[in-house]
Amino acid sequence: MVNKTNKDLRVRRTHKLLYNALFDLMEKSSFEQITVKQICDLAMVHRTTFYTHFQDKFDLLSRAVRQIAEEEFKNFTEVPLTPFDNFRELFSIATKHKPLFSQLLFEERDSLRNLLRKDMGAGLLRYLTENGFTEVNSIEIQIKIEAYIGAVLGVFNWWMENNISIDEEDLYKKMNIFSEWNFAE
Repeated sequence: MVNKTNKDLRVRRTHKLLYNALFDLMEKSSFEQITVKQICDLAMVHRTTFYTHFQDKFDLLSRAVRQIAEEEFKNFTEVPLTPFDNFRELFSIATKHKPLFSQLLFEERDSLRNLLRKDMGAGLLRYLTENGFTEVNSIEIQIKIEAYIGAVLGVFNWWMENNISIDEEDLYKKMNIFSEWNFAE
């Protein structure tokens, strides 16, 4: 009889091989183009073994990302961090796993969220240009624009997802805190 520790080690090894194979393939191809066969071939794992552990490549990706999150974000829960430190830590993790983050973020380039982000960014840039902000193309202005758009879309998503009973006018008034941002700084 195989003891539980050895079995757990084999399962962890199989998962790690499959995660690494997926990430390696994602550096060369889009996730949509990658097949389970390619993942299994690179990991040197039989397809039946793959399907013993995962439903499909989406399940593999989800669990691989969750594994990274558990490993990387454990510091977030061990010691309470300031919002700025959380932000810095997130960028550090994104830098460490840049190919994966890039693939996951850019895969949805045609999503409604991304289209809204692009249109809102263009609109804000046009508004700032027409209203005489001289440093419109500065990195500081670009960061403020992206932060503003991210916050608005985040609240919008939260409002829709949770079916919050607040009308759009009241929500707009509460979000108007961003009108206090000084884009000229």
